[in-house]
Amino acid sequence: MNNDKLKRCIVVMASLGIMLAGSSAFSAEKRCKAGGKKVECPTQSDKALREASEAYLKEANDMAAGKAGSTYGIAPFDYLTGVGKRTTSTTLTAGDSGYGSGTGKTELWDRVKNPTKGEALYNQWTNNWSPKFSKTYVPGADPNEGKQWYYVYCIACHGWTLQGNGPTAIELDPRPRTLTAGKYMNQKTNLELFTIIKGGGEAASLSASMPNWGNILQDQDIWNVVAWIRAMQDVAPPKSIEEYLNPKSTFKPIKGDVNPLNAMNNDDFLDAQELMEAELPGREGTSLVGGGYVEGGLRKTPKNVAKKVKGGY
Repeated sequence: MNNDKLKRCIVVMASLGIMLAGSSAFSAEKRCKAGGKKVECPTQSDKALREASEAYLKEANDMAAGKAGSTYGIAPFDYLTGVGKRTTSTTLTAGDSGYGSGTGKTELWDRVKNPTKGEALYNQWTNNWSPKFSKTYVPGADPNEGKQWYYVYCIACHGWTLQGNGPTAIELDPRPRTLTAGKYMNQKTNLELFTIIKGGGEAASLSASMPNWGNILQDQDIWNVVAWIRAMQDVAPPKSIEEYLNPKSTFKPIKGDVNPLNAMNNDDFLDAQELMEAELPGREGTSLVGGGYVEGGLRKTPKNVAKKVKGGY
């Protein structure tokens, strides 16, 4: 794939977040709520967002050229954003990955030929170059699986490390929230976060630039994303590989908060579900469609997720 084709591919993928959100001409929203009180929403400066967008494009160009190295300062982080930047003859910081020379036989090729066993296959890529958690702050939810969904759908706006600096963030008004801002996020209940992800910003009286994901993600997927967000509270942009792979969250579970294990016995959750199911396009009838469950791959019921966590993953 040449540079021009790669750039077009990256732009199309990154633009997904904007297209799903609708028009980019959103009214500015300066304040929001945390713990029931109006607060200033945590967002990045325009300067930081422009730099992040430029760095993302540079990473794409480096990938096309088969160039190793670090755009953001943390080699594995950059490697995750550029598929196939390394082979056995390429270090994390220097060398030709083979991608640019046209062989296509990067480390990704090696993994295809030598897959891991069982469920680990699904995480063979991301868990090698991103945090892997041994505990959860949301009973019945798995932050490792939430991380997978976040990487697929949320990065364009919220950024790789939840800093609100995705490549399309500069195009949005209001800007995407900085999801690591503990002073703001730690006051939000699990139900609030679940509602915002499933029903979109408007479901929680926030910005329409946050689209609803209820027609794409199942409820358990969304709970897993909530667990991933909880695991990253007050985690600063990493300054080393060690910091990047071992984030330390400040989140403390809120007493009486809803979670996947008790959600169906919680009146507030059921009321929110009824409203969201009624608003989501394509839903029919009165049953809680999003509460359904389709087993397969990494998807597990909340009880089985809890067993997995208790067993140390």
